[in-house]
Amino acid sequence: MSISKRYLGWIGAALVGAALSVAASQALPPPGIAASEPAPVAAEPAPAATPPTGPSDAPKRALMLIEAEITDMPGFGAYVQAIMPVFGKYGGRYVVMRGARNDLEGDWGETRIVISEWPSMAAAQAFWDSADYQAAKELREDTGSFRVTLLEMTDPAPAPAIDPPPAPAADPVPAR
Repeated sequence: MSISKRYLGWIGAALVGAALSVAASQALPPPGIAASEPAPVAAEPAPAATPPTGPSDAPKRALMLIEAEITDMPGFGAYVQAIMPVFGKYGGRYVVMRGARNDLEGDWGETRIVISEWPSMAAAQAFWDSADYQAAKELREDTGSFRVTLLEMTDPAPAPAIDPPPAPAADPVPAR
């Protein structure tokens, strides 16, 4: 039970840190204007975005999928603390961390799933190969078993057309 509480404490700290990052990225009112006053409106509206006209040359985003069975939570906690500053430096953000889970098939046991999103496969690979991450990764040794894979995200496919249901067949027996 104490391992679970420690892990939840780490998750709580990570979520608070993420919330503070989001709050810090919000626009603050200019000096001399109270937070309760409306912010000044720009004289000219921003130009409308131009819709894409063809396939994008921009790199596709990537997901890093981690399956972990942690056996030494205090040791793993030290690893987590060490990677957090490096993680953001390369554009990573967590999209799935331990939250609610519904195992649909197979025995997942104590396997923990973590998914992070990256600007591109190259950015995620640069994080993985960086000297900073490799030094932090040494702290993870002997804390459990891990499987990590990097996945390129696909462009969203258009929703398939759905034919309307057929009209009910006419009753072959006329009403009296």
